[in-house]
Amino acid sequence: MDKKNTFIGLGLLALAFLASFWQSRQEAQELSVIKDTHEDVRELEQALDTQLATDANSAKAPKTSLFKTIESLPLIAQEAKPTAQTYTLENDKVIVTFTTQGAAIAFVALKDYPAVQGEEAPIEFNAEGQEAVLELCLKAGNNLKPMGGTYSLVSHNPATGHILFRHTTDEGVEMLRGYSVAQTGEARDPYVILHETKIVNHSEQGLSLSTLFLNLGTIPPVAGDQTGEFLNFGYYNGADAEFVSIHDFQDSSGFLGIGKRKALPYATQEGLKLQWGAVKNQFFTCVVTPETPASGYFVTPINLPCSSTAHASELALSAALSFDFNTLPAGESRTLSAQCYVGPKEYNRLEQLGNHQDLVMQFGTFGFISKLLLVLLTSIHNLVPNYGVTIILVTCLIKLLLWPLTAASVRSSRRMAALQGPMKALKEKFKDNPQRIQQETMKLFKEHRVNPAAGCLPIVVQIPIFLGLFWMLRSASELRFASFLWIPDLSLPDTMGVFYGVPLNILPLFMGITMFLQMKFSPTPSADPLQQKLFQLMPFLFLVICYNFPAGLVLYWTVQNLLTILQQALMRGEKSPAVTIHPPAKKLKKAKKFGTA
Repeated sequence: MDKKNTFIGLGLLALAFLASFWQSRQEAQELSVIKDTHEDVRELEQALDTQLATDANSAKAPKTSLFKTIESLPLIAQEAKPTAQTYTLENDKVIVTFTTQGAAIAFVALKDYPAVQGEEAPIEFNAEGQEAVLELCLKAGNNLKPMGGTYSLVSHNPATGHILFRHTTDEGVEMLRGYSVAQTGEARDPYVILHETKIVNHSEQGLSLSTLFLNLGTIPPVAGDQTGEFLNFGYYNGADAEFVSIHDFQDSSGFLGIGKRKALPYATQEGLKLQWGAVKNQFFTCVVTPETPASGYFVTPINLPCSSTAHASELALSAALSFDFNTLPAGESRTLSAQCYVGPKEYNRLEQLGNHQDLVMQFGTFGFISKLLLVLLTSIHNLVPNYGVTIILVTCLIKLLLWPLTAASVRSSRRMAALQGPMKALKEKFKDNPQRIQQETMKLFKEHRVNPAAGCLPIVVQIPIFLGLFWMLRSASELRFASFLWIPDLSLPDTMGVFYGVPLNILPLFMGITMFLQMKFSPTPSADPLQQKLFQLMPFLFLVICYNFPAGLVLYWTVQNLLTILQQALMRGEKSPAVTIHPPAKKLKKAKKFGTA
Protein backbone atom coordinates (compact mmCIF):
# COMPACT_ATOMS: atom_id res chain seq x y z
CA MET A 1 0.00 0.00 0.00
CA ASP A 2 2.87 2.36 0.80
CA LYS A 3 4.34 1.72 -2.62
CA LYS A 4 0.99 2.49 -4.18
CA ASN A 5 0.76 5.77 -2.26
CA THR A 6 4.29 6.66 -3.32
CA PHE A 7 3.42 6.00 -6.93
CA ILE A 8 0.23 8.04 -6.61
CA GLY A 9 2.26 10.88 -5.14
CA LEU A 10 4.70 10.77 -8.05
CA GLY A 11 1.79 10.73 -10.44
CA LEU A 12 0.29 13.75 -8.72
CA LEU A 13 3.61 15.53 -9.00
CA ALA A 14 3.77 14.83 -12.73
CA LEU A 15 0.16 15.89 -13.32
CA ALA A 16 0.48 19.05 -11.24
CA PHE A 17 3.75 19.84 -12.99
CA LEU A 18 2.20 19.45 -16.45
CA ALA A 19 -0.84 21.50 -15.46
CA SER A 20 1.33 24.29 -14.11
CA PHE A 21 3.49 24.18 -17.26
CA TRP A 22 0.55 25.47 -19.30
CA GLN A 23 -0.76 27.82 -16.65
CA SER A 24 -1.10 31.37 -17.95
CA ARG A 25 -3.28 33.07 -15.34
CA GLN A 26 -2.50 34.49 -11.94
CA GLU A 27 -4.34 34.20 -8.62
CA ALA A 28 -6.41 37.23 -7.63
CA GLN A 29 -4.44 39.79 -5.66
CA GLU A 30 -5.54 42.56 -3.29
CA LEU A 31 -5.84 46.11 -4.57
CA SER A 32 -3.24 48.66 -3.48
CA VAL A 33 -3.21 52.42 -3.90
CA ILE A 34 -1.27 53.70 -6.92
CA LYS A 35 1.76 55.75 -6.02
CA ASP A 36 2.30 59.25 -7.31
CA THR A 37 5.46 59.11 -9.41
CA HIS A 38 5.26 62.34 -11.37
CA GLU A 39 7.40 64.59 -9.20
CA ASP A 40 10.07 64.85 -11.88
CA VAL A 41 7.48 66.10 -14.39
CA ARG A 42 6.68 68.91 -11.95
CA GLU A 43 10.41 69.67 -11.89
CA LEU A 44 10.26 69.80 -15.68
CA GLU A 45 7.55 72.46 -15.42
CA GLN A 46 9.74 74.62 -13.19
CA ALA A 47 12.79 74.18 -15.43
CA LEU A 48 10.82 75.16 -18.51
CA ASP A 49 9.28 78.14 -16.72
CA THR A 50 12.76 79.47 -16.03
CA GLN A 51 13.94 78.73 -19.55
CA LEU A 52 10.94 80.42 -21.20
CA ALA A 53 11.14 83.46 -18.96
CA THR A 54 14.77 84.11 -19.88
CA ASP A 55 14.44 83.42 -23.60
CA ALA A 56 14.58 86.84 -25.29
CA ASN A 57 13.97 85.44 -28.77
CA SER A 58 10.55 84.05 -27.99
CA ALA A 59 7.88 85.38 -30.34
CA LYS A 60 5.27 85.52 -27.63
CA ALA A 61 5.61 85.09 -23.89
CA PRO A 62 3.66 82.17 -22.42
CA LYS A 63 0.91 82.95 -19.96
CA THR A 64 1.39 79.82 -17.83
CA SER A 65 3.82 76.94 -17.43
CA LEU A 66 3.87 73.64 -19.28
CA PHE A 67 1.25 70.97 -18.43
CA LYS A 68 -1.09 73.61 -16.99
CA THR A 69 -3.93 75.44 -18.70
CA ILE A 70 -2.22 77.49 -21.41
CA GLU A 71 -3.28 79.32 -24.55
CA SER A 72 -0.05 78.98 -26.52
CA LEU A 73 3.58 78.02 -26.16
CA PRO A 74 6.17 79.46 -28.55
CA LEU A 75 8.98 77.35 -29.93
CA ILE A 76 12.30 77.60 -28.14
CA ALA A 77 14.69 75.52 -30.18
CA GLN A 78 13.64 74.70 -33.74
CA GLU A 79 10.81 74.22 -36.20
CA ALA A 80 9.68 70.75 -37.19
CA LYS A 81 11.79 69.19 -39.95
CA PRO A 82 10.25 67.21 -42.81
CA THR A 83 12.07 64.03 -41.76
CA ALA A 84 12.01 62.51 -38.29
CA GLN A 85 14.86 63.43 -35.98
CA THR A 86 16.06 61.44 -32.97
CA TYR A 87 17.36 62.58 -29.57
CA THR A 88 18.58 60.59 -26.58
CA LEU A 89 18.46 60.71 -22.81
CA GLU A 90 20.36 58.22 -20.71
CA ASN A 91 21.49 57.13 -17.28
CA ASP A 92 23.66 54.27 -16.06
CA LYS A 93 21.02 51.65 -17.02
CA VAL A 94 19.26 52.80 -20.20
CA ILE A 95 19.65 54.87 -23.35
CA VAL A 96 16.25 56.19 -24.41
CA THR A 97 15.98 57.27 -28.04
CA PHE A 98 13.13 59.68 -28.87
CA THR A 99 11.78 60.43 -32.32
CA THR A 100 10.04 63.60 -33.48
CA GLN A 101 7.67 61.39 -35.46
CA GLY A 102 4.83 61.28 -32.94
CA ALA A 103 7.12 62.63 -30.18
CA ALA A 104 7.49 59.14 -28.70
CA ILE A 105 10.17 56.61 -27.70
CA ALA A 106 11.66 54.89 -30.73
CA PHE A 107 13.48 52.28 -28.65
CA VAL A 108 15.22 51.76 -25.30
CA ALA A 109 18.69 50.20 -25.02
CA LEU A 110 19.29 48.24 -21.79
CA LYS A 111 22.98 48.72 -21.00
CA ASP A 112 23.35 45.78 -18.62
CA TYR A 113 21.80 43.24 -21.00
CA PRO A 114 23.65 42.37 -24.22
CA ALA A 115 21.54 41.33 -27.18
CA VAL A 116 23.91 38.44 -27.97
CA GLN A 117 25.94 36.53 -25.40
CA GLY A 118 29.59 37.51 -25.51
CA GLU A 119 28.98 40.79 -27.35
CA GLU A 120 28.74 44.32 -25.97
CA ALA A 121 25.83 45.69 -28.01
CA PRO A 122 22.85 46.03 -25.63
CA ILE A 123 19.41 44.63 -26.28
CA GLU A 124 17.01 47.27 -27.62
CA PHE A 125 13.37 47.17 -26.63
CA ASN A 126 10.99 48.03 -29.51
CA ALA A 127 13.82 48.05 -32.06
CA GLU A 128 11.51 46.15 -34.43
CA GLY A 129 8.30 47.92 -33.43
CA GLN A 130 6.00 49.41 -36.04
CA GLU A 131 4.93 52.22 -33.66
CA ALA A 132 6.99 54.01 -31.05
CA VAL A 133 6.47 53.44 -27.33
CA LEU A 134 3.95 55.89 -25.79
CA GLU A 135 2.92 57.11 -29.25
CA LEU A 136 -0.68 58.32 -29.50
CA CYS A 137 -2.83 56.29 -31.90
CA LEU A 138 -6.39 56.14 -33.19
CA LYS A 139 -8.45 53.08 -34.09
CA ALA A 140 -8.62 52.43 -37.83
CA GLY A 141 -10.56 49.26 -38.62
CA ASN A 142 -8.62 46.29 -37.30
CA ASN A 143 -5.47 48.32 -36.69
CA LEU A 144 -4.18 51.42 -34.95
CA LYS A 145 -2.75 54.39 -36.81
CA PRO A 146 -0.44 57.02 -35.30
CA MET A 147 -2.04 60.35 -34.37
CA GLY A 148 -0.36 63.64 -35.16
CA GLY A 149 2.70 64.13 -37.31
CA THR A 150 6.24 65.35 -36.99
CA TYR A 151 6.80 67.35 -33.82
CA SER A 152 9.25 70.14 -33.17
CA LEU A 153 11.76 70.00 -30.35
CA VAL A 154 11.05 72.55 -27.61
CA SER A 155 13.61 71.54 -25.00
CA HIS A 156 16.29 68.86 -24.68
CA ASN A 157 18.37 68.76 -21.50
CA PRO A 158 20.45 65.57 -21.08
CA ALA A 159 21.91 66.89 -17.82
CA THR A 160 18.51 66.87 -16.11
CA GLY A 161 17.00 64.06 -18.19
CA HIS A 162 14.16 66.16 -19.66
CA ILE A 163 12.84 66.54 -23.19
CA LEU A 164 9.79 68.34 -24.60
CA PHE A 165 8.10 68.24 -28.03
CA ARG A 166 5.37 70.42 -29.56
CA HIS A 167 3.07 70.09 -32.55
CA THR A 168 0.21 72.28 -33.81
CA THR A 169 -2.30 71.04 -36.36
CA ASP A 170 -3.87 73.12 -39.11
CA GLU A 171 -7.10 73.17 -37.09
CA GLY A 172 -5.35 74.90 -34.18
CA VAL A 173 -4.93 71.91 -31.88
CA GLU A 174 -1.71 72.10 -29.92
CA MET A 175 -0.03 68.95 -28.58
CA LEU A 176 2.74 69.03 -25.99
CA ARG A 177 4.61 65.83 -25.07
CA GLY A 178 7.23 65.76 -22.32
CA TYR A 179 9.46 63.02 -20.87
CA SER A 180 11.74 62.64 -17.87
CA VAL A 181 14.45 59.98 -17.49
CA ALA A 182 15.94 59.46 -14.02
CA GLN A 183 19.55 60.56 -13.64
CA THR A 184 22.27 58.91 -11.59
CA GLY A 185 21.75 59.56 -7.90
CA GLU A 186 17.99 60.04 -8.09
CA ALA A 187 15.73 57.91 -5.91
CA ARG A 188 13.54 56.94 -8.85
CA ASP A 189 14.16 53.58 -10.52
CA PRO A 190 16.51 54.10 -13.51
CA TYR A 191 14.27 52.01 -15.77
CA VAL A 192 11.25 54.29 -15.17
CA ILE A 193 10.37 57.00 -17.72
CA LEU A 194 7.81 59.63 -16.78
CA HIS A 195 5.57 61.09 -19.48
CA GLU A 196 2.86 63.70 -19.89
CA THR A 197 0.82 64.67 -22.96
CA LYS A 198 -1.20 67.89 -23.04
CA ILE A 199 -3.72 68.55 -25.79
CA VAL A 200 -4.93 72.16 -26.10
CA ASN A 201 -7.84 73.05 -28.36
CA HIS A 202 -7.18 76.57 -29.69
CA SER A 203 -9.85 76.24 -32.39
CA GLU A 204 -13.31 77.75 -32.21
CA GLN A 205 -15.13 74.44 -32.13
CA GLY A 206 -15.04 71.27 -30.10
CA LEU A 207 -12.53 68.57 -30.96
CA SER A 208 -13.88 65.02 -31.14
CA LEU A 209 -11.09 62.80 -29.83
CA SER A 210 -13.31 59.83 -28.94
CA THR A 211 -10.86 57.11 -27.85
CA LEU A 212 -7.10 57.62 -27.82
CA PHE A 213 -4.64 54.75 -27.60
CA LEU A 214 -1.23 54.90 -25.91
CA ASN A 215 1.12 52.41 -27.52
CA LEU A 216 3.10 50.02 -25.28
CA GLY A 217 5.52 48.95 -28.00
CA THR A 218 6.33 45.66 -29.71
CA ILE A 219 8.10 42.78 -28.00
CA PRO A 220 9.43 39.56 -29.59
CA PRO A 221 10.05 36.21 -27.87
CA VAL A 222 13.53 35.31 -26.69
CA ALA A 223 15.47 32.27 -27.84
CA GLY A 224 14.72 30.29 -24.68
CA ASP A 225 10.96 30.60 -25.12
CA GLN A 226 10.51 28.27 -28.09
CA THR A 227 6.72 28.10 -27.78
CA GLY A 228 6.14 31.76 -26.95
CA GLU A 229 4.70 30.79 -23.58
CA PHE A 230 5.87 34.00 -21.90
CA LEU A 231 5.01 36.30 -24.81
CA ASN A 232 1.81 38.08 -23.85
CA PHE A 233 0.01 41.28 -22.93
CA GLY A 234 -1.05 41.67 -19.31
CA TYR A 235 -3.15 44.14 -17.39
CA TYR A 236 -4.28 44.75 -13.82
CA ASN A 237 -7.87 45.88 -13.23
CA GLY A 238 -7.56 46.49 -9.50
CA ALA A 239 -8.43 42.94 -8.49
CA ASP A 240 -7.02 40.50 -11.04
CA ALA A 241 -4.04 40.32 -13.35
CA GLU A 242 -5.18 38.99 -16.72
CA PHE A 243 -3.06 38.01 -19.72
CA VAL A 244 -3.62 37.77 -23.47
CA SER A 245 -1.23 35.18 -24.91
CA ILE A 246 0.43 35.15 -28.31
CA HIS A 247 -1.21 31.73 -28.74
CA ASP A 248 -4.58 33.49 -29.07
CA PHE A 249 -3.34 34.79 -32.43
CA GLN A 250 -2.30 31.35 -33.70
CA ASP A 251 -4.43 28.50 -35.01
CA SER A 252 -4.82 25.60 -32.59
CA SER A 253 -6.00 22.06 -33.28
CA GLY A 254 -6.67 21.55 -29.57
CA PHE A 255 -6.27 18.23 -27.79
CA LEU A 256 -7.83 15.45 -29.84
CA GLY A 257 -9.97 18.12 -31.46
CA ILE A 258 -11.16 19.54 -28.13
CA GLY A 259 -10.52 23.28 -27.87
CA LYS A 260 -9.84 23.73 -31.58
CA ARG A 261 -9.85 27.41 -32.55
CA LYS A 262 -8.95 29.86 -35.28
CA ALA A 263 -6.35 32.56 -34.75
CA LEU A 264 -7.68 35.96 -33.68
CA PRO A 265 -6.70 38.93 -35.90
CA TYR A 266 -6.59 41.15 -32.81
CA ALA A 267 -7.93 41.33 -29.24
CA THR A 268 -9.67 44.35 -27.74
CA GLN A 269 -11.93 45.19 -24.82
CA GLU A 270 -13.47 48.41 -23.52
CA GLY A 271 -15.37 49.47 -20.43
CA LEU A 272 -12.57 48.53 -18.03
CA LYS A 273 -10.55 50.38 -15.42
CA LEU A 274 -6.99 49.25 -15.95
CA GLN A 275 -4.36 50.27 -13.40
CA TRP A 276 -1.56 49.22 -15.74
CA GLY A 277 -0.85 47.35 -18.95
CA ALA A 278 2.28 45.50 -20.02
CA VAL A 279 3.85 43.66 -22.93
CA LYS A 280 6.44 41.09 -21.94
CA ASN A 281 8.48 38.08 -22.92
CA GLN A 282 10.46 35.67 -20.78
CA PHE A 283 12.91 38.23 -19.38
CA PHE A 284 11.89 41.79 -20.30
CA THR A 285 8.80 43.94 -20.04
CA CYS A 286 7.31 47.35 -20.69
CA VAL A 287 4.75 48.32 -18.02
CA VAL A 288 2.75 51.50 -18.52
CA THR A 289 0.91 52.82 -15.46
CA PRO A 290 -1.36 55.78 -16.31
CA GLU A 291 -2.28 58.35 -13.67
CA THR A 292 -5.94 57.91 -14.69
CA PRO A 293 -6.99 54.27 -15.26
CA ALA A 294 -7.23 53.19 -18.89
CA SER A 295 -10.63 52.22 -20.30
CA GLY A 296 -9.48 49.25 -22.36
CA TYR A 297 -6.79 47.68 -24.52
CA PHE A 298 -5.93 46.66 -28.07
CA VAL A 299 -3.53 43.77 -28.79
CA THR A 300 -2.32 42.55 -32.16
CA PRO A 301 0.37 40.14 -33.44
CA ILE A 302 3.25 41.52 -35.51
CA ASN A 303 5.14 39.52 -38.13
CA LEU A 304 8.86 40.06 -37.76
CA PRO A 305 11.14 40.22 -40.82
CA CYS A 306 12.03 36.76 -42.16
CA SER A 307 15.71 37.67 -41.84
CA SER A 308 15.39 37.99 -38.08
CA THR A 309 17.35 35.16 -36.44
CA ALA A 310 17.55 36.50 -32.91
CA HIS A 311 14.16 35.18 -31.84
CA ALA A 312 12.51 31.83 -31.37
CA SER A 313 9.71 32.67 -33.85
CA GLU A 314 8.78 35.36 -36.32
CA LEU A 315 5.66 36.43 -34.43
CA ALA A 316 5.85 39.33 -31.96
CA LEU A 317 3.22 41.10 -29.89
CA SER A 318 2.13 44.73 -29.88
CA ALA A 319 -0.39 46.35 -27.53
CA ALA A 320 -1.89 49.69 -26.52
CA LEU A 321 -4.03 51.09 -23.70
CA SER A 322 -7.15 53.09 -24.58
CA PHE A 323 -8.49 56.25 -22.91
CA ASP A 324 -11.92 57.87 -23.29
CA PHE A 325 -11.19 61.50 -24.21
CA ASN A 326 -14.61 62.11 -25.83
CA THR A 327 -14.97 65.74 -26.97
CA LEU A 328 -12.50 68.49 -26.08
CA PRO A 329 -14.38 71.83 -26.03
CA ALA A 330 -12.91 74.91 -27.70
CA GLY A 331 -10.35 76.72 -25.54
CA GLU A 332 -9.88 73.80 -23.15
CA SER A 333 -7.10 71.28 -22.62
CA ARG A 334 -6.69 67.73 -21.41
CA THR A 335 -3.67 65.96 -19.93
CA LEU A 336 -2.62 62.32 -20.02
CA SER A 337 0.13 61.29 -17.58
CA ALA A 338 1.82 57.91 -17.29
CA GLN A 339 4.77 56.08 -15.81
CA CYS A 340 6.60 53.69 -18.14
CA TYR A 341 8.93 50.95 -16.89
CA VAL A 342 11.10 49.42 -19.62
CA GLY A 343 13.56 46.88 -18.31
CA PRO A 344 14.19 43.39 -16.96
CA LYS A 345 11.58 41.32 -15.15
CA GLU A 346 13.18 41.75 -11.74
CA TYR A 347 10.74 41.03 -8.93
CA ASN A 348 12.24 43.47 -6.43
CA ARG A 349 12.11 46.39 -8.88
CA LEU A 350 8.56 45.68 -10.03
CA GLU A 351 7.33 45.12 -6.49
CA GLN A 352 8.75 48.48 -5.35
CA LEU A 353 6.87 50.28 -8.14
CA GLY A 354 3.65 49.38 -6.31
CA ASN A 355 0.16 48.67 -7.61
CA HIS A 356 0.95 44.94 -7.95
CA GLN A 357 3.21 45.43 -10.94
CA ASP A 358 5.16 42.39 -9.75
CA LEU A 359 2.29 40.25 -11.13
CA VAL A 360 4.00 40.70 -14.49
CA MET A 361 6.34 37.91 -13.31
CA GLN A 362 3.48 35.36 -13.63
CA PHE A 363 4.82 33.12 -10.88
CA GLY A 364 1.68 30.97 -10.91
CA THR A 365 -0.39 29.38 -8.16
CA PHE A 366 2.54 29.03 -5.75
CA GLY A 367 3.76 32.58 -6.33
CA PHE A 368 4.49 33.22 -2.66
CA ILE A 369 6.95 30.30 -2.68
CA SER A 370 8.52 31.58 -5.92
CA LYS A 371 9.07 34.97 -4.30
CA LEU A 372 10.69 33.45 -1.21
CA LEU A 373 12.96 31.28 -3.34
CA LEU A 374 13.90 34.23 -5.56
CA VAL A 375 14.86 36.30 -2.50
CA LEU A 376 16.92 33.35 -1.25
CA LEU A 377 18.54 32.91 -4.68
CA THR A 378 19.56 36.56 -5.03
CA SER A 379 20.75 36.76 -1.41
CA ILE A 380 23.07 33.78 -1.85
CA HIS A 381 24.25 35.10 -5.21
CA ASN A 382 25.41 38.29 -3.49
CA LEU A 383 27.89 36.06 -1.63
CA VAL A 384 28.59 33.50 -4.36
CA PRO A 385 28.80 35.23 -7.76
CA ASN A 386 27.81 32.21 -9.86
CA TYR A 387 24.19 31.25 -10.40
CA GLY A 388 25.02 27.57 -10.99
CA VAL A 389 26.67 27.30 -7.56
CA THR A 390 23.84 29.40 -6.11
CA ILE A 391 21.20 26.95 -7.40
CA ILE A 392 23.15 24.06 -5.88
CA LEU A 393 23.29 25.82 -2.49
CA VAL A 394 19.57 26.65 -2.63
CA THR A 395 18.86 22.99 -3.39
CA CYS A 396 20.96 21.91 -0.41
CA LEU A 397 19.06 24.26 1.90
CA ILE A 398 15.71 22.96 0.65
CA LYS A 399 16.89 19.36 1.10
CA LEU A 400 18.13 20.14 4.60
CA LEU A 401 14.73 21.58 5.45
CA LEU A 402 12.95 18.46 4.18
CA TRP A 403 15.51 16.01 5.57
CA PRO A 404 13.55 14.97 8.71
CA LEU A 405 10.38 14.44 6.69
CA THR A 406 12.18 12.32 4.11
CA ALA A 407 13.92 10.32 6.83
CA ALA A 408 10.60 9.54 8.51
CA SER A 409 9.21 8.45 5.14
CA VAL A 410 12.16 6.10 4.51
CA ARG A 411 11.79 4.50 7.93
CA SER A 412 8.07 4.04 7.43
CA SER A 413 8.72 2.48 4.01
CA ARG A 414 11.18 0.04 5.56
CA ARG A 415 8.70 -0.98 8.20
CA MET A 416 6.10 -1.41 5.49
CA ALA A 417 8.51 -3.60 3.50
CA ALA A 418 9.14 -5.73 6.60
CA LEU A 419 5.38 -6.26 6.96
CA GLN A 420 4.92 -7.72 3.49
CA GLY A 421 5.43 -11.28 4.74
CA PRO A 422 2.97 -11.06 7.67
CA MET A 423 0.45 -9.24 5.46
CA LYS A 424 0.66 -12.01 2.88
CA ALA A 425 0.07 -14.60 5.64
CA LEU A 426 -3.00 -12.69 6.80
CA LYS A 427 -4.41 -12.65 3.27
CA GLU A 428 -3.93 -16.39 3.00
CA LYS A 429 -5.44 -17.10 6.41
CA PHE A 430 -8.52 -14.91 5.96
CA LYS A 431 -8.88 -15.09 2.21
CA ASP A 432 -12.60 -15.65 2.54
CA ASN A 433 -13.11 -12.69 4.86
CA PRO A 434 -11.93 -9.35 3.32
CA GLN A 435 -13.26 -7.37 6.25
CA ARG A 436 -11.20 -9.44 8.67
CA ILE A 437 -8.10 -8.95 6.48
CA GLN A 438 -8.54 -5.18 6.68
CA GLN A 439 -9.04 -5.25 10.44
CA GLU A 440 -5.97 -7.40 11.07
CA THR A 441 -3.87 -5.30 8.65
CA MET A 442 -4.75 -2.09 10.47
CA LYS A 443 -3.85 -3.74 13.79
CA LEU A 444 -0.52 -4.73 12.26
CA PHE A 445 0.12 -1.15 11.09
CA LYS A 446 -0.72 0.24 14.50
CA GLU A 447 1.44 -2.25 16.36
CA HIS A 448 4.50 -1.55 14.21
CA ARG A 449 3.91 2.22 13.83
CA VAL A 450 3.45 2.18 10.07
CA ASN A 451 1.70 5.06 8.30
CA PRO A 452 0.55 3.97 4.82
CA ALA A 453 0.56 7.59 3.61
CA ALA A 454 4.06 8.39 4.86
CA GLY A 455 5.68 7.51 1.55
CA CYS A 456 3.45 9.97 -0.27
CA LEU A 457 3.87 12.87 2.17
CA PRO A 458 7.36 14.06 1.08
CA ILE A 459 6.22 14.09 -2.55
CA VAL A 460 3.14 16.15 -1.69
CA VAL A 461 5.22 18.64 0.30
CA GLN A 462 7.72 18.99 -2.54
CA ILE A 463 5.06 19.73 -5.19
CA PRO A 464 4.57 23.44 -4.27
CA ILE A 465 8.32 23.89 -3.73
CA PHE A 466 9.18 22.35 -7.08
CA LEU A 467 6.50 24.30 -8.96
CA GLY A 468 7.43 27.53 -7.19
CA LEU A 469 11.07 27.01 -8.15
CA PHE A 470 10.00 25.95 -11.65
CA TRP A 471 8.23 29.26 -12.36
CA MET A 472 10.86 31.34 -10.60
CA LEU A 473 13.82 29.91 -12.53
CA ARG A 474 11.99 30.19 -15.86
CA SER A 475 11.02 33.85 -15.34
CA ALA A 476 14.04 35.32 -13.55
CA SER A 477 16.05 37.60 -15.85
CA GLU A 478 19.05 37.00 -13.56
CA LEU A 479 19.67 33.60 -15.18
CA ARG A 480 19.87 34.98 -18.73
CA PHE A 481 23.39 34.34 -20.07
CA ALA A 482 24.47 32.95 -16.66
CA SER A 483 27.07 30.22 -17.28
CA PHE A 484 28.06 27.17 -15.22
CA LEU A 485 30.64 24.52 -16.10
CA TRP A 486 29.91 23.49 -19.73
CA ILE A 487 26.54 25.29 -19.70
CA PRO A 488 26.76 28.73 -21.38
CA ASP A 489 23.25 29.86 -20.41
CA LEU A 490 21.26 28.47 -17.47
CA SER A 491 18.06 29.89 -18.92
CA LEU A 492 18.35 27.56 -21.94
CA PRO A 493 18.77 23.79 -22.37
CA ASP A 494 22.44 22.77 -22.31
CA THR A 495 22.42 21.62 -25.93
CA MET A 496 25.85 20.33 -26.97
CA GLY A 497 24.86 19.54 -30.54
CA VAL A 498 22.07 18.39 -32.82
CA PHE A 499 21.93 14.92 -34.34
CA TYR A 500 19.35 14.29 -37.07
CA GLY A 501 17.27 17.17 -35.76
CA VAL A 502 17.36 15.99 -32.13
CA PRO A 503 19.23 18.22 -29.65
CA LEU A 504 21.76 16.52 -27.38
CA ASN A 505 21.17 17.84 -23.86
CA ILE A 506 23.62 16.40 -21.34
CA LEU A 507 22.22 17.56 -17.99
CA PRO A 508 18.74 15.96 -18.43
CA LEU A 509 20.49 12.62 -19.08
CA PHE A 510 22.33 12.98 -15.76
CA MET A 511 19.02 13.84 -14.12
CA GLY A 512 17.38 10.69 -15.53
CA ILE A 513 20.28 8.50 -14.32
CA THR A 514 20.24 9.98 -10.82
CA MET A 515 16.46 9.57 -10.60
CA PHE A 516 16.77 5.93 -11.67
CA LEU A 517 19.44 5.30 -9.00
CA GLN A 518 17.36 7.09 -6.39
CA MET A 519 14.35 4.84 -7.03
CA LYS A 520 16.55 1.74 -7.26
CA PHE A 521 17.93 2.38 -3.77
CA SER A 522 14.55 3.34 -2.32
CA PRO A 523 12.73 0.79 -0.15
CA THR A 524 10.29 -1.35 -2.14
CA PRO A 525 7.41 -2.10 0.20
CA SER A 526 5.30 -3.70 -2.51
CA ALA A 527 6.04 -6.86 -4.42
CA ASP A 528 3.41 -6.11 -7.08
CA PRO A 529 5.25 -6.47 -10.46
CA LEU A 530 2.96 -3.95 -12.19
CA GLN A 531 3.61 -1.29 -9.58
CA GLN A 532 7.34 -1.92 -9.74
CA LYS A 533 7.37 -1.55 -13.55
CA LEU A 534 5.37 1.67 -13.40
CA PHE A 535 7.69 2.92 -10.69
CA GLN A 536 10.69 2.19 -12.89
CA LEU A 537 9.15 4.18 -15.76
CA MET A 538 9.06 7.39 -13.73
CA PRO A 539 12.70 8.39 -14.47
CA PHE A 540 12.09 8.00 -18.19
CA LEU A 541 8.86 10.02 -17.95
CA PHE A 542 10.59 12.88 -16.15
CA LEU A 543 13.50 12.73 -18.59
CA VAL A 544 11.09 13.29 -21.49
CA ILE A 545 9.23 16.09 -19.66
CA CYS A 546 12.37 17.93 -18.55
CA TYR A 547 14.55 17.31 -21.60
CA ASN A 548 14.10 20.80 -23.08
CA PHE A 549 13.73 22.63 -19.80
CA PRO A 550 16.15 25.42 -18.84
CA ALA A 551 19.41 24.01 -17.52
CA GLY A 552 18.98 25.87 -14.21
CA LEU A 553 15.82 23.92 -13.39
CA VAL A 554 17.31 20.58 -14.47
CA LEU A 555 20.37 21.34 -12.34
CA TYR A 556 18.13 21.74 -9.29
CA TRP A 557 16.37 18.42 -9.93
CA THR A 558 19.67 16.57 -10.52
CA VAL A 559 21.23 17.86 -7.30
CA GLN A 560 17.99 17.03 -5.46
CA ASN A 561 18.28 13.41 -6.66
CA LEU A 562 21.93 13.18 -5.63
CA LEU A 563 21.15 14.46 -2.14
CA THR A 564 18.32 11.94 -1.79
CA ILE A 565 20.70 9.14 -2.78
CA LEU A 566 23.18 10.42 -0.16
CA GLN A 567 20.47 10.40 2.49
CA GLN A 568 19.47 6.86 1.58
CA ALA A 569 23.11 5.75 1.83
CA LEU A 570 23.50 7.34 5.25
CA MET A 571 20.35 5.68 6.51
CA ARG A 572 21.26 2.29 5.09
CA GLY A 573 23.24 1.48 8.23
CA GLU A 574 20.15 1.68 10.39
CA LYS A 575 18.82 -1.68 11.55
CA SER A 576 15.70 -2.91 9.85
CA PRO A 577 12.77 -3.24 12.23
CA ALA A 578 11.99 -6.71 13.52
CA VAL A 579 8.45 -7.75 12.74
CA THR A 580 6.53 -10.53 14.40
CA ILE A 581 2.98 -11.47 13.78
CA HIS A 582 0.83 -12.61 16.66
CA PRO A 583 -1.97 -15.07 16.07
CA PRO A 584 -5.40 -13.60 16.68
CA ALA A 585 -6.66 -14.21 20.19
CA LYS A 586 -9.06 -17.13 20.54
CA LYS A 587 -12.46 -16.33 21.89
CA LEU A 588 -13.45 -18.28 25.06
CA LYS A 589 -16.62 -20.25 24.88
CA LYS A 590 -19.35 -19.09 27.21
CA ALA A 591 -19.96 -21.50 30.18
CA LYS A 592 -23.28 -23.23 30.20
CA LYS A 593 -25.59 -22.39 33.04
CA PHE A 594 -26.59 -25.25 35.31
CA GLY A 595 -29.13 -25.38 38.01
CA THR A 596 -28.16 -25.20 41.63
CA ALA A 597 -27.12 -28.50 42.96
